[in-house]
Amino acid sequence: MSSKKLGVIWMLLSASAYSMFTIFGKTVLEELSAVDVLLWRFLIAVPAAWIFVFIRFRRGGPSPLSVAFKPRLLAGLVFGLVSWLGFAALDRMPGALYIVIIYTYPAMVAVGSTFLGRATSRHIWMAVGITLVGIACTVPEVFQGTDGATVAGLIFTLSNAVMYAAYMIFSERLVTGSGGGDGFVSSAWSLTGSLIFALVVTAFSGTPQFPTTFNGAGSMIGLALISTVVASMTFFLGLRHLGPASAALVATSEVVLGLMWVVLFLGDSLKVIQVLGAILVIIGVVWSQRVIPQIKTPEPTKA
Repeated sequence: MSSKKLGVIWMLLSASAYSMFTIFGKTVLEELSAVDVLLWRFLIAVPAAWIFVFIRFRRGGPSPLSVAFKPRLLAGLVFGLVSWLGFAALDRMPGALYIVIIYTYPAMVAVGSTFLGRATSRHIWMAVGITLVGIACTVPEVFQGTDGATVAGLIFTLSNAVMYAAYMIFSERLVTGSGGGDGFVSSAWSLTGSLIFALVVTAFSGTPQFPTTFNGAGSMIGLALISTVVASMTFFLGLRHLGPASAALVATSEVVLGLMWVVLFLGDSLKVIQVLGAILVIIGVVWSQRVIPQIKTPEPTKA
């Protein structure tokens, strides 16, 4: 299997895990504040991630110190901020409008990568355009106005998208090349950095609360283990094989998967335009992975 195909598989697994974020997060936010959710998310996720890393190490896997941990902790601090901005935005924005704005980040990744000297091909830009149109179609409510949105919510959401794009570009530079190291170990260190951020924020927010209902507690655990540990580890593995722009586009499949979970678990129905939007997102993801044939310059004939 080629490195690119392997990267797509890892990113699709990451997208599948992270696509449950909305269902888990919405349930928990009914009982807790954004800061409390932030804390418990990483307080549960970090020990689980390190247990997995140490089990692999005991069975001959990479050492926890096999990577440079300081830059990965820094990346984790950034992801902690990304996570907090996401929860803060969801508290102040309609979900449909939030989705449209946050998933502009693949375009931001492409722009950022270009400014940093990593060429972004024309077909990637085309894929970005197709994907953004598809995402807008999956949430048609956004065209009916922005009732319930606040200026703060818009600022938080846009900041969330910008910081997530920055996190993806920065993380890609950590996991590629000979010094990239193991994706699982990198993820564990990154999540540890996110926990440090959560602890600092919580220190200024008072005593944290934990969900008091079965649904709330179960969703909190699901958010931590599935939408954090699994999503983060497979994210690092996929990013190493694909690069930031392509990885970001594959990750937008979260929108399609999220719609599927809403239909399966919440009993919602889909409109025709949402199905069309989902198809466009899939087309954009597939288009982003096209291999552009290289035109070979013919060798001059010998006289």
